[in-house]
Amino acid sequence: MARKHILVPMHIWEIDELNVTERLTASIIYGYSEHGKPCFMTNTGFSKLLRVSRRTSSAAINKLIDLGFVEALEGGSKRTLGWKQCHTRVEAIAQEGGSQLLPVIHKSNTNLNPKHNRMNDEIREGEKKPMHWQQVRDYFIQLMDSERSNYRGHVEAWARDFYSYYDAREWQTKQAAITRWRPVALAWYRRSAEKVPHRAVKPVDVAQLRSDYHWHERRYNLYIKQDKERQAAAEVAAMNRIEQQLKQTQS
Repeated sequence: MARKHILVPMHIWEIDELNVTERLTASIIYGYSEHGKPCFMTNTGFSKLLRVSRRTSSAAINKLIDLGFVEALEGGSKRTLGWKQCHTRVEAIAQEGGSQLLPVIHKSNTNLNPKHNRMNDEIREGEKKPMHWQQVRDYFIQLMDSERSNYRGHVEAWARDFYSYYDAREWQTKQAAITRWRPVALAWYRRSAEKVPHRAVKPVDVAQLRSDYHWHERRYNLYIKQDKERQAAAEVAAMNRIEQQLKQTQS
């Protein structure tokens, strides 16, 4: 059945750290978890539903994971997403209302302190190492997007190699244990990008361009004499393209 609407709970809408796309993404994931189901949507699925680019949807999901609102669940052949359970008590309190709201909030805040501590521990653990190689790939795509570079055919292999390399070494460098994986991944990305062979720029053969221009010019004159306007127009277009190329060689 096609989706008819996206419900945005107020407790998600009022999270100041999130933009509109991130709030909508969070609401979709929360909707699945509220019904006891994991969110199986891919980054492409989110991008199509929210009418944003795949990179934007990927960045939104990674931010929700980094902030501790969402967790990536492993199982089966596909990644699924779930709303972190440590937030559900606060959400339930927000929906209760009535004269008992303040006592309930006070009691729940007391009960949530250990859970918040565990959540902070999970966030710190997420800084030490990525949860899966796809998170590294998405980070590399963000780097590629910010630099306006194009290593699309390489970033997946780089991400897999990075994750496998440091996972086998229990997330330690030669000097010490990794406390923040993104700077290490950035260095890996930079080294990998430097190794990508750059295609040599072929010099423009000006003499050949001028010869081609005269060839099209002769054909143009022939078609004009034969009243073949469509063919003549095609030759004019070819001559214009060559003229542009010649101008670029002079600039």
